Amino acid sequence: MSLQKLLIIVDGPTEENALRNRFLKDYNDSPKIRLGPGNGKDYSIGGYIKGILPTLIFELSLNSRAIILIPDLERRKMKIENFRDNLREKCIDALVSNSKFKKEDLIEKIFICPPNIMFENWIVSDIKTISIECSEFDSEVKQEKFDGRHGTSILEKNMNCKYKKTVHGSKFFKKTDFTISSSNSDSFAYFLERFAVLKAQFCD
Repeated sequence: MSLQKLLIIVDGPTEENALRNRFLKDYNDSPKIRLGPGNGKDYSIGGYIKGILPTLIFELSLNSRAIILIPDLERRKMKIENFRDNLREKCIDALVSNSKFKKEDLIEKIFICPPNIMFENWIVSDIKTISIECSEFDSEVKQEKFDGRHGTSILEKNMNCKYKKTVHGSKFFKKTDFTISSSNSDSFAYFLERFAVLKAQFCD
């Protein structure tokens, strides 16, 4: 069964292109990927849900069996677990109030997997491999656990050229080893685990 049964909603074109290209590389197929309403540290959870709700209702009314939302944590003053759980709860409540879907069904369909702090944190979770294989780096970069630090700044500090999100994001993400990335980033490991479960449930 096709990965198209799954939908992923992201903040911007960097994530959209990087995820789609990586799925196509690994599976020769990709979930549907849509852009969300935008995000930012001052963007409220309520504002995000209001912007995303029409897309969720539309996609669930079609053939999307499950949806993963990937909003960046940004610099919000809350733990990633609290942000993730709060957003999921309020998102499900909004769907119940504004559509025909039932809460017990939505609990099995709606998942939130935010990067900590931004998508680039998932990229630098295997920056060592990237730095070895990509010409944008002059030398091997020591791997650390970068969740909670500014991922883009980590890249810019180590690259020999300016980081361009729409150019380098997809290229670098395609090079990462997901096993290594999962060991270095709890937020990426959480996403990968959710995706694997949903893929087995709906697509295999």
